[in-house]
Amino acid sequence: MDRNADEPAPLGSVFKLYVLLAISDAIGMGDLSWDTALTVTAENRSLPSGELQDEPDGTEVTVREAATKMIEISDNTATDMLVHAVGRDAVETAVKDAGHHDPEMMFPFLTTRELFQIGWSEPEYFESWATGSTEEQRALLDELQHQEIGQHDVAVGGDPLWPDGVEWFASAHDIAKVHVALQEQDDAVVREILSENPGIGQHSWDYVGFKGGSSPGVLAGSWYVEDSSGESYVLVVQAATEDAAGINTDEQSLFFQLARSALNLTQRD
Repeated sequence: MDRNADEPAPLGSVFKLYVLLAISDAIGMGDLSWDTALTVTAENRSLPSGELQDEPDGTEVTVREAATKMIEISDNTATDMLVHAVGRDAVETAVKDAGHHDPEMMFPFLTTRELFQIGWSEPEYFESWATGSTEEQRALLDELQHQEIGQHDVAVGGDPLWPDGVEWFASAHDIAKVHVALQEQDDAVVREILSENPGIGQHSWDYVGFKGGSSPGVLAGSWYVEDSSGESYVLVVQAATEDAAGINTDEQSLFFQLARSALNLTQRD
């Protein structure tokens, strides 16, 4: 069952599912391994959420450690390290391969660092992105990759960015498809990473894979669950408002209560 499931909406960090799919594809092709070392640098350092943004340049983590941080605690620097490892083109290919209904709306595929730079640093970057063609947007990203980012360079908050296209966009059906695509990788590591944070607290499912996301005016959650009979279900809930105050702590609590209730409806007695 669904409601407005074909309507694209902003994702927040749910977009990181596509990064995980690109990483899994690269591992399957032998271009990376879960043990490949990645290094924190000035070029891939982002801003919170996460932990790796606080580590010094030269800090190394494995692909598996970065992917776990990306999904479990939504580590933005870990995410950008992974995007750099496979390349933007590979992530955009993953968006297509996962069956996104209109992959061009995700291109160019932003890193978290680029979102911060475009949305909350210099007004001209925001204007260039909001009004530019895809080619002009890619040129802007080429310019931004040479600029370091610091805690005092970016003022995060204020009005939502998504109405001007500074976000990642997909429908609920798109997100369901990428969850299924990840499970079809048949990779125990992918399943383990997705299950590190179930997003619903205590539960009785045999397996729960989860990724949520938020930004000003945006809240999203997605779950892939399996019961003891092997039956699987995907739940995607998305909310967006042009008023950043419209999604407050109370609203977030209700959002996840709704998600838990929806998941409970699928459980058999």
